[in-house]
Amino acid sequence: MSKQKLQKLIQQMSGKKKKKVKKPDARTEALRGRKYFSKGSGENDMVRQAQRDYNGSYISGDLGGVKIGNPSYKKYYKGLI
Repeated sequence: MSKQKLQKLIQQMSGKKKKKVKKPDARTEALRGRKYFSKGSGENDMVRQAQRDYNGSYISGDLGGVKIGNPSYKKYYKGLI
């Protein structure tokens, strides 16, 4: 008989069983997550920073509902747009 089976048999005979870890329900997990992320994920901050620091080839435009534009291109091509 293997050592593990022997230990399991001894535990069963003595009436000691391992307690199962109770998994919290979905509601509890959602409330726990809300506690940490209730102030938002900071997405608006990232969008604002992307708008300020945009350095791409768009003179001005709309990408995914976010208005962006390269300020130096706007200045250079101001007579053409």
